[in-house]
Amino acid sequence: MAVQRVRDGLSQTGIRLDGSVVEGSRPDDVILEQARQSHADLIVMGTHGRTGLERVLVGSIAERVIGGATCSVLAVKAA
Repeated sequence: MAVQRVRDGLSQTGIRLDGSVVEGSRPDDVILEQARQSHADLIVMGTHGRTGLERVLVGSIAERVIGGATCSVLAVKAA
């Protein structure tokens, strides 16, 4: 699982990391609620980087998280 790999990779650096896998009907709402509950300083998330019509039709979870977050968001585009 990706969350566990990141946790394992950063465990030796002294960076405090909380990661979880939570289900919900709206991923953006779940991500924002988890960040609020844990008093997150930073949300790190992947994005497909969709553009144009595909973005309009599918929407952008990362864009909604960025718009609703009360902390910084780092969105990493998948290659």
